[in-house]
Amino acid sequence: MLFAASLSSAAVQAPPKKAAAPARPVTTISGVYTAAQASKGEQVYMTFCVSCHPAGTYAAPAFRDKWNGATLSKLFDLVTETMPKNEPGSLDTKDYVHAISYILKINGAPPGKTPLPADSAALKKIRLYLPRR
Repeated sequence: MLFAASLSSAAVQAPPKKAAAPARPVTTISGVYTAAQASKGEQVYMTFCVSCHPAGTYAAPAFRDKWNGATLSKLFDLVTETMPKNEPGSLDTKDYVHAISYILKINGAPPGKTPLPADSAALKKIRLYLPRR
């Protein structure tokens, strides 16, 4: 009788849980901005940025070396706090996000279906990964 009771209690126990796989980090290679954001970002770039930052500045090896592996929030914070040079922080937050989306596009990061958030805390979760050319 004791043997049967121990069998029935063993059968009721749930199997041991497997450890959850660690979450893969989110990178700019996984489509973190939309094509529409990048298109608007090109307009922002041409209006506010190109006079100080000629075409190719943000896709040059020096830019890629400096920012590859950083969190996207670092770039967002730098741009929102220091640009445009004559009036830092004067653009709408969405304009900054659009400009960053354009920078991602010209560096070969693919667009996705979810818009890039305009929130530094959310952008801390995204690593800049700029594919090799």
